[in-house]
Amino acid sequence: MYFLSNLDQNIAVIVRTVYCFKNQEKGNENANEVIKNALKDVLVHYYPLAGRLSISSEGKLIVDCTGEGALFVEAEANCLMEEIGDITKPDPRTLGMLVYDIPDAKHILQMPPLVAQPLLQ
Repeated sequence: MYFLSNLDQNIAVIVRTVYCFKNQEKGNENANEVIKNALKDVLVHYYPLAGRLSISSEGKLIVDCTGEGALFVEAEANCLMEEIGDITKPDPRTLGMLVYDIPDAKHILQMPPLVAQPLLQ
């Protein structure tokens, strides 16, 4: 069990972020495999992200280090980055189309601490 800080207890929110990388020299044919392998390597050191959120017997939010792993979802977009617009200030509708939501998840305990979704264009 990994006990969270008092701040984490009071501000348990889902943070949805989008990261974009552009490489003129290489295509993105194997981007999914590269990201998946990088996650495998980094989760060894940041193992709580491979666990699941739970409630302790004292009623506190904790990470149960189950080793279930991060959720990895592959996606593809039929648009250019320029069409998406300014991702530093995305509108909620655009962000909702870019970030994967866990089907049927009603609260934070039903979501893995880390969800990765490479988006290929």
